[in-house]
Amino acid sequence: MEPLRKEEALETLLEDVGSLVEELCQSGFDTLHDSTLETLEELAKVTGQYQMGYLSHRLGELSQGLLMRRHQLGQPQDAVAETYVGIIEYLYLCREKIALDRARGYYACEEAMESEEDR
Repeated sequence: MEPLRKEEALETLLEDVGSLVEELCQSGFDTLHDSTLETLEELAKVTGQYQMGYLSHRLGELSQGLLMRRHQLGQPQDAVAETYVGIIEYLYLCREKIALDRARGYYACEEAMESEEDR
């Protein structure tokens, strides 16, 4: 079995984070399962291992914010929504960067092939 390329590994990780973020959107911040919090904390660790410090930090913030919401009565005044939006924006930018890197690699390969044909 061939190992994953860098872009493929990042895409898989971003898909995992995106799926979790989508699940949070569908279930809401106030009806959170323990397994969702555990997954959020695990993804924060994994993204840190991938040297994605910003995403790791934001996932940790989201996890802590959601955990604190469990212990509040009434309408909470916190930055969970802002953190959530920051994660969504970061995921979008990462996916765009991967697409641009792939395009750059594709055209660099095309140019190399054309220059070899000209020889």
